[in-house]
Amino acid sequence: MTVVARWRWYKKGSRRDRIRYAAVEVAALTGSAAIPVAAAAHLDSVIIAAIGAFVLIATGVRTTFGLHENWVEHSQVGYAIEREAALFLQSSPPYEGADAVQVLVARVETLAEEGGQQWARRRMTVERSRLTHENAQKN
Repeated sequence: MTVVARWRWYKKGSRRDRIRYAAVEVAALTGSAAIPVAAAAHLDSVIIAAIGAFVLIATGVRTTFGLHENWVEHSQVGYAIEREAALFLQSSPPYEGADAVQVLVARVETLAEEGGQQWARRRMTVERSRLTHENAQKN
């Protein structure tokens, strides 16, 4: 994958994750605000409970899938790639030598690898937490 393709991938991921995060947050906030309104309007308790369940699900989706963390992570890697490209275009260190292109590619690949490792660590932590919670509930 080229440096530009990597950068595009992270920028696209950042936009996608920002939209997903915002949509889930707005849904959770709207649902949360609707609960006291529904109660004040004396709506059926089933409706109020359904709204509460919706808020719980939206919050769980945000947490389980790490929507905010994904957005931040993709943004950080995208900006880091932009920084490397800017240094490269100005022939600033470490891009002042004849091997500048190879250095750029290597540094961008390192950024992408570190981002992937950070994502994997986060997912493993979430999975361990889920398993610990399930085991605690069984006991």
